[in-house]
Amino acid sequence: MTPLALRRYRPAELLGEGGPAARAIPGYQPREGQIQMAEAILARLEEGGHAAIEAPTGIGKTLAYLIPAVISGRRVVISTHTKTLQDQIIEKDLPLLGRILAEIGVELVRASADDQGPPGPDQLRYALMKGRSNYLCLDRLEKKGRQQKFLFAPEPHSHDLYAELTAWSRSTPRGDRAELVGLPERAPVWDELDARSEICHGSRCAHFDACFVTRMRREAASAQLVIVNHHLLLADLALRAQASLQRDGRSFGEVIPEAEALILDEAHGLEETASEYFGGQLSSRKLEHFLKDSTQWITENGGANGATQLAAAAGATEAVFEALPRREGRVAIAKVETPDDPFREARRAAGPAHQALLGLSQRFAAKDEDGPGVGLARRAVDLAENLNFVLAAQDPDYVYYSERNGRTATLGASPINVSSLLRQFLFDAFGAVVLTSATLATGAGHLDFFLRSVGAPEDTTGLVLESPFDYPRQAALYLPTDAPEPDAPGVVLELARHGRQLIELMGGGAMFLFTSYRSMQAVHRILKQELKYPVLLQGERPKRELLKAFVEQAPAVLFGTASFWEGVDVPGDPLRLVLIDRLPFDPPNDPLGQARGARLEAEGKSPFNTYHLPRAILRLKQGFGRLVRGPTDRGVVALLDRRIQTRPYGQRFLRALPAARRIHHLEDLAQWLKSG
Repeated sequence: MTPLALRRYRPAELLGEGGPAARAIPGYQPREGQIQMAEAILARLEEGGHAAIEAPTGIGKTLAYLIPAVISGRRVVISTHTKTLQDQIIEKDLPLLGRILAEIGVELVRASADDQGPPGPDQLRYALMKGRSNYLCLDRLEKKGRQQKFLFAPEPHSHDLYAELTAWSRSTPRGDRAELVGLPERAPVWDELDARSEICHGSRCAHFDACFVTRMRREAASAQLVIVNHHLLLADLALRAQASLQRDGRSFGEVIPEAEALILDEAHGLEETASEYFGGQLSSRKLEHFLKDSTQWITENGGANGATQLAAAAGATEAVFEALPRREGRVAIAKVETPDDPFREARRAAGPAHQALLGLSQRFAAKDEDGPGVGLARRAVDLAENLNFVLAAQDPDYVYYSERNGRTATLGASPINVSSLLRQFLFDAFGAVVLTSATLATGAGHLDFFLRSVGAPEDTTGLVLESPFDYPRQAALYLPTDAPEPDAPGVVLELARHGRQLIELMGGGAMFLFTSYRSMQAVHRILKQELKYPVLLQGERPKRELLKAFVEQAPAVLFGTASFWEGVDVPGDPLRLVLIDRLPFDPPNDPLGQARGARLEAEGKSPFNTYHLPRAILRLKQGFGRLVRGPTDRGVVALLDRRIQTRPYGQRFLRALPAARRIHHLEDLAQWLKSG
């Protein structure tokens, strides 16, 4: 319920000249686009229906959706792309909103699991929800404490880590691993202690009331604003979809509380995330977790026969992963086996693995009818069924593939078209849905591609806001006339030559974005020997640490691929040059892209014009958006791909980009830089 003090306000009054925002924020200047966006969202929240809003960087879109969310009086789920962005909303944006609301006598507080009853008449609550693996499991922690030897990765002072985590568990109110700043991103110890659902005893657990996941759910149940991420949202919607196919209609395992409205930020990633969660997947990492948990259970309950059976199931299943193609990236699994089928051996090994996993499931269920064995039995069945489903590759509405990424091998199946699934389980599940991002339009005001790809209803309102930045003054788009063709001989040397010239001209402060790891590593090998600036490479350390070093060691040069094209915010002088190696089309051999293209071709449509080109345009807009993050930023985006100048489709890319000054010669670029 909206506090009485908020009921008489509209967004324009809160965010306008001389209003509460102006009083709460030093140097505040009202932004027309922000107010327009907030008013449009409030209309949807109050009247129902759906909206898609492209809000370029500088609009202030987070505050533009938080303000109408609190005014509406409805419970609103707010989903953003990553856990990092969730934390940013909690740590930066909501405190700012709290200061604005305090000006009118409204208190914004974080919900507590101990809250009794509804909030006070002038109070609003918010809550944060992440996936279960982000929270400490008290039951697992206690069991590890009882073991004589605790298994850690061999690292300095590892014997102290368990004592530190135990002490932390007694003081932390939420058990969120994000509080452990010093814990490495992929610390093996956390895998031993997190609250993954596969090992959860539910209400039978002795720690159920104190459980951090239980407390998280209680907080969300008492909050008006619930902050989630896309992975949690889509996992929850997939559970609802699965439950809808069950005869009793139960939605066992749902996490996010019922809400009247959804605001989905960074919505450009919705289709991709949905493809992952509405499909089927198993990986060597997932198998490793299962075998580790099974070993512990059998040690306690199964005896020698159980250990023998587990070893046989492990060997049979690992044989499937060993037989998968060795090359990096995704490889399509054909629906019809051919003589040269690269999955011949994996398919042969799948039968014995399937039977061994089902046999193991029966042992777990028979031995433990109402305990941890039930969960292990369910996991064994899931592994067996996914194994069969993916390698059989028979459903024409799915694309099947294997993928290798470092030491992890994955078998996966993704729906070719997720639009109908999103229509049913996302848009139909909420009275109002607002989708927003800095990159939704593939041309001047054109949202059609995005709306079709996510299954938005036909009456969805579209709005494309104008950027508040002066792009002709603040940014140059450098398109060298001698840029290489991406597949031309010597392209790596040409990219390195252009990169070196531009980095020297700009005096460092550069982010070099690539469409593949291979290209990134090849150019990096050349330039790290030639540049006089600190050189940082994706993969050398976690993304957050790389970005921190990029700012602290400025002027520096950072080499990155996919994850650095979006969600990177480096305002000011540390970043004044963004280099892009080529137009970001999907790899031509990507199984999902191929399947979607074939489906469009069968419908008489052009796969290139209706799918591949719009996706690449949105991706390029994301990369371009790394440069100008504030009204005083000034710099250069350099696209080192001749096709944008020579191919007919190049104009579609250029029309979709901000109106930066276009420059083709290095001497003209130097002159433009001096003019600023």
